[in-house]
Amino acid sequence: MTTEISDKAVDSFLEQMAQRLTERMGQKHTQPTGNPTGNYMHGPGGIFGIAGLERDLISTRVHPQGLIGTLRAQGSITTNPLYPYLSGFAADWGADPDGVCDNCQTAGPTKSCLQTAQFGRYCRQTKEIELNRVGLRSNRGEFLDLRLVNDPLLSDMGGIMSMNIPGNPDLIREVLMGMVEVGVSFQNLLTPQVYQGNPANNSANGGYAEFPGLDILIGTNKVDAITGQVCPGLYSDIKDFNFGLVDNFAPDIVQYVTYMARYLKSNSIRQKFEPTEWVITMREELFYELTAVWPCSYLTYRCNTRPGAIAGELVDAGDAIAMRDNMRAGRYLLIDGAQWPVVVDDGIHEDNPADHAQILPGQFASDIYFIPLTVRGGLATTYMEYVDYSQGAMVGVADGRYGDDFWTDAGRFFWHKKPPLNWCVQWISKIEPRIILLTPQLAGRITNVRYAPLQHTREPFPGNPYFMDGGPSFRTGTQYYSDWHLRDQK
Repeated sequence: MTTEISDKAVDSFLEQMAQRLTERMGQKHTQPTGNPTGNYMHGPGGIFGIAGLERDLISTRVHPQGLIGTLRAQGSITTNPLYPYLSGFAADWGADPDGVCDNCQTAGPTKSCLQTAQFGRYCRQTKEIELNRVGLRSNRGEFLDLRLVNDPLLSDMGGIMSMNIPGNPDLIREVLMGMVEVGVSFQNLLTPQVYQGNPANNSANGGYAEFPGLDILIGTNKVDAITGQVCPGLYSDIKDFNFGLVDNFAPDIVQYVTYMARYLKSNSIRQKFEPTEWVITMREELFYELTAVWPCSYLTYRCNTRPGAIAGELVDAGDAIAMRDNMRAGRYLLIDGAQWPVVVDDGIHEDNPADHAQILPGQFASDIYFIPLTVRGGLATTYMEYVDYSQGAMVGVADGRYGDDFWTDAGRFFWHKKPPLNWCVQWISKIEPRIILLTPQLAGRITNVRYAPLQHTREPFPGNPYFMDGGPSFRTGTQYYSDWHLRDQK
């Protein structure tokens, strides 16, 4: 006996099975939706598809600035590295001898500590593009020779974010501009992650993962990667300024910064790491407020403790102004006669009055970081690594004859061209970076430093209070009169 099954029933069954499989795999959108965004550069409805535009095009994007642009970056295919430390020597045990032939105390055994690191996983995709729409222009009045005066993508940024978009972005090349948008998104995403990355924010199934940022790595939370035993010898120096205002001198921020520098410098000298290269990182507003008060405190430190002293009587205004201006121009702090380089960083979290009661309107609070870049004259101790897709992933691509996957930027970014939906196409990209801090005992952080700038600078990250943009993301194409339009209106 045979049973005939209708084509409609088969189609319904297959559709249900496909839906269940995609839901289980977490891949509900394996190809473009068929609804392009309309965010084209030229042609009807293009954001620059307006007749008669001048040639020079100016970008107002505020580029993110910070440590991520100066850290070294190198590829790796090791997922769980183990970094060994000789963490100290235990106390001697036994008793001192009584007789001349008695046993002596036994020297304390060597102790060790192992540390590890983990990659994050971040991905972004381009807008959806209709291929046959690319390259169109509205009419002969639309110019295609627009020239960017200033690059919106920070392509000259060093380290992990050195995205290699060939040449000045060509506004005729819609696909290229889609990749530029992805590059901007990655820069906005990763700059704060250097500090704020936290694996506690990882997604349940591994699609999104954050690497541990400096807010975690610079801390008093070091444990052996195998046994979980604490390793105090690797603890960083953490000082809480407890929302003190930088220009109140009670407590004195210059004293806090100076003693952190002295403590870390002592560790470096006595642990035989010299010469060590540090940078101090902080928010731009904090740097200007700090350098405003630094000369007064630096030039009068403890002078007021002598009998009959008058506050500030030893300060020469010209010397103070010169010190302040030199530190600002050179981006450094003068500590014990040495210039400690400063990197202003947009990625450092900044609190406002909504976050803490101690912060009044017009005030902010953030942290100051001491970061050891190199030791012993050039050995890198703080740097970034990324999964090098040019080594591992591309072997699989070659073996499987996949023609839709490729890497860029020395293996930093892995790209995939989604299966097209007819002429609608889209690309997706990911990066798996991490930050390595090999000498946390040479790093430090002063937390909760409060400051009151007259004006806050612009911020590069959408959603932040001082971010600015504007204008449309797409335009409506011009409606022309025609015989067919007139016929439709009858």
